Amino acid sequence: MHRIVVRLLGALDVTYGAERLTVPAGRPRALLAALALRHGAVVPVEEIMERLWGDDPPAAARTTIRGHVKRLRRVLDGSHDDARSVIEGERGGYRLSVERVSVDSTEFRDRARGATALGAAAGPDAEAAALDGALALWRGPALAGIDAPSLHQDIVPSLEELRLRAVHRRIAIGLDREDPADHIPQLRETLAADPLQERFWAQLILALHRSGRPAEALREYERCRRLLGERLGVDPGLELRELHQRMLAGDAAPVAAARPAAPSGGPGRYVPRQLPAGDAPFVGRADELATLDRELLDGNGLPADGTRRVLLLDGPAGVGKTALAVHWANSRQERFPDGQVYLDLDGFSGRPPMSVADALHALLVGLGTARDEVPADPHERSALLRSTLAGRRVLLVLDNALCPEQVRPLLPGRTGTTLVTSRNQLRGLVVRNGARRLTLPPLDPEQAAVLLRALLPGHRTGPDSLRELVALCGGLPLALRILAERVAQRPGVPLARLVDEIRGECDPLSVFRLGEDITDLGVVMSWSLRGLTDAAAALHKALARGAGLPVCPADAAAVLGVPERTADLLLDELAQLHLVERYGSDRYRVPSVFPACPDERRQAMTADRAQPRARASAGAVPGRG
Repeated sequence: MHRIVVRLLGALDVTYGAERLTVPAGRPRALLAALALRHGAVVPVEEIMERLWGDDPPAAARTTIRGHVKRLRRVLDGSHDDARSVIEGERGGYRLSVERVSVDSTEFRDRARGATALGAAAGPDAEAAALDGALALWRGPALAGIDAPSLHQDIVPSLEELRLRAVHRRIAIGLDREDPADHIPQLRETLAADPLQERFWAQLILALHRSGRPAEALREYERCRRLLGERLGVDPGLELRELHQRMLAGDAAPVAAARPAAPSGGPGRYVPRQLPAGDAPFVGRADELATLDRELLDGNGLPADGTRRVLLLDGPAGVGKTALAVHWANSRQERFPDGQVYLDLDGFSGRPPMSVADALHALLVGLGTARDEVPADPHERSALLRSTLAGRRVLLVLDNALCPEQVRPLLPGRTGTTLVTSRNQLRGLVVRNGARRLTLPPLDPEQAAVLLRALLPGHRTGPDSLRELVALCGGLPLALRILAERVAQRPGVPLARLVDEIRGECDPLSVFRLGEDITDLGVVMSWSLRGLTDAAAALHKALARGAGLPVCPADAAAVLGVPERTADLLLDELAQLHLVERYGSDRYRVPSVFPACPDERRQAMTADRAQPRARASAGAVPGRG
């Protein structure tokens, strides 16, 4: 059976075998392009709305989208006898079938990526042939004639950059193994379209020099130098300057510019490997690991090309968010050959939250930008970060985020994979930036027991005592790890006696204290109070005295002496930071393992708590980097 072929690398062209299918003009074409560019992935309705209408969708946008989907289905499904539709509705969005549809942009990415591997295995001639096949798929500017400004702004630049990288690599091979003069027309054509591409100036100058036209090569260098100065106020880069000097010195075959920028993940390109080792042992979380695969990788287990995926992993203090994120990222390193960048944003820690400016500096340097080339202005840093990540299969792990304003400037463009962890629900990232959320619950008793046994190898752990220790920890991996260390320090004491001692403690949190902040459960939990208003902190203190008991807005209003609506907002503020659990329509409770923060600790935190969101977003917090 034939497959429907959707061509986007030029004017939209849809065929089924020898038959050309007529897609209605306007938004149906934009909708098909949006689905085809995410070939095989579910495109949420919210994203489709942005693609079709930008920031101003009509009130009936969802109904209109359903109508456009029906029109497309009539065109596409009528070309074959299969009862299933080519456009599948799933999980609040739509997906274009991988089995029955081919998309040239997907094929181009696959061929270009395969060319690199083929070159490594079979040599540059085979790589050149593969690149020729990939580039032959382009018939003109991507998405030509499709009225979808969002797609042209977010997707087309990354496709064009991938095309230019393939062109650059193909010419580089040709300059070394073919007649250099054969590539001069294409180089001139490429520079006419984008005269600020230094990499192609270097190849043009080298091709002219190697073709026996050194005077013309020197004139082109001067033209490039003047153009960069007039347009950007900068001099040519180091590669071009070195090439110029070698030509002036009479080098008959300068080679500096013959070395193309290394392909994605290839030799010569800095590839960051910043992931920490992670917690060991790591147990359970099979469902969550599967969700991370589904949300952050495509159907083939690879980073999704042509789009941005952001997953927010949130949950209460000590529940194991960082451990899960780092474990997943380490186990999927090979899926991100251009590197993995990890950054602790100190949103909830004993240090001030990292400023946006410092975080951007750390990310850019981590990705290989020289420190003296990092712009001073945070907005310029953010733009440079997006440019640096464009077209690269890099995983960003942004750990311990405070608020959406701290994270938003750190996100790549529409082509990247980012995993964010936070105690805050960061609702703004979901609403404005399309992040998907995975809320991490405590370990269930069975998983918690498995972890505790793994942490106490060789220790006699009777089922009753083990069950009681697990219950004391509330399913929090951090509490389990601290408790296991306390038990391990007293190997000769029966576990039942330790349980009795713990039960008899006047201060329950003293059991979970090992002498430093990050191994003191009470201190770690107190960091969650950093961002609270005074009223919310007072409500949490009052509710924590009855930890585990249900409370409704009317109860909270009576405790504080405030209107019920105000109490409802304060409970929601606590819920955003996982300081209370919401269940039912209007019921809340404080987890029993999360007691009130002692008054003296809260007082010591008052200054640090003041306006943390404003400091993080303004870039005024002194930090690393």
